[in-house]
Amino acid sequence: MPQTPKISNPANKPILVLKFGGTSVGKFIQNICGQIIPDLLKTHRVIVVCSARSTDVKAKGTTTRLVKASDAVLGDTSVDFQQIVQDILDDHLDAVQQSITNESIKRDLSESLTNVCRRLKVFLEAAEVINEVSPKSKDIIVGTGEKLACEYVAAVLRDRGVDATYVNLEKAIDRHFDPSHLDQTFYDYLSKRFAQLINECDSGCVPVVTGYFGPCPGSILYSIGRGYTDLTAALIAVGVGAQELQVWKEVDGIFTADPRKVPSARLLKIITPEEAAELTYYGSE
Repeated sequence: MPQTPKISNPANKPILVLKFGGTSVGKFIQNICGQIIPDLLKTHRVIVVCSARSTDVKAKGTTTRLVKASDAVLGDTSVDFQQIVQDILDDHLDAVQQSITNESIKRDLSESLTNVCRRLKVFLEAAEVINEVSPKSKDIIVGTGEKLACEYVAAVLRDRGVDATYVNLEKAIDRHFDPSHLDQTFYDYLSKRFAQLINECDSGCVPVVTGYFGPCPGSILYSIGRGYTDLTAALIAVGVGAQELQVWKEVDGIFTADPRKVPSARLLKIITPEEAAELTYYGSE
């Protein structure tokens, strides 16, 4: 049978950075890879940034479970960190079976995800032996979630005929910075560095980029927090001179409350930037 022509990333179109949250990757992968990205490639050069896969229940998301695995290393005997990692791998392998039809892509991805989780298990065992999980180590553990998600999304795109490549930013920082003084210079550096690594991708490929960008001075979790993937997407957008950054969520817009927790929550038809900023200040996403 003739192969389906590949959908390439146009070089001469305006740049669009798409950030997909974990629940979107977990629940709507077919829409993302089969409809949203292919449609946008008709009019834009696209860069994709992904969070770790999740579900409607945050406690069952990859990042939350990786944090639990990290904590279990230091003595929570009620939690088996090896089993947590195995469960995460099994979830991803199940998603691979359901989402990918090409046997070669399926086989290569399954092998790669298994190797990532195998290395994580070894890393956790080593941390258990020395009875220490430093902030840097915790970053590495939690950052595994984005690696798994981005490899998965890139493979599903290839399965749909889109020329896509996985970009791991975990070794992006190659200069020393004072962790007690991360000023605008640091973020300007990150923006240019991310753009450099993305522009090194083969022409025509859609980069699928990890939100995790490696051990950050002072720890990425402590210095920036769990929302670091949104920051990565924004810095990439600035660095590549994107026309627009789009943050895709699993809901239809901004609600009066979390619709997963408040069934009567209403979708707001109009909201000012000032009102949106106030909502985020009080914890809304």
